[in-house]
Amino acid sequence: MSERVVSGGERPRVSTERLAELLVAYEGSFIGERPERVVLADDSDEALAAALVATKLLIPLVARPAASRAATANGRLIAQLVDA
Repeated sequence: MSERVVSGGERPRVSTERLAELLVAYEGSFIGERPERVVLADDSDEALAAALVATKLLIPLVARPAASRAATANGRLIAQLVDA
């Protein structure tokens, strides 16, 4: 079984340009390796980008509690994608 764990760590928020770069990078990576699922470890912009791409490619998502925190916009979006 293959899975991809995504965590942004303790980095400052990134710009929308960086988010776009992450979307392109995750798409290429996920198409190339086709993980069975993507595990979201936090609610970073990196995790949000990975969740969006995985959802688009119909790759199941698993979110650790820190990834789907209702207190952040990213967390709310990730929770919706995980439940989709």
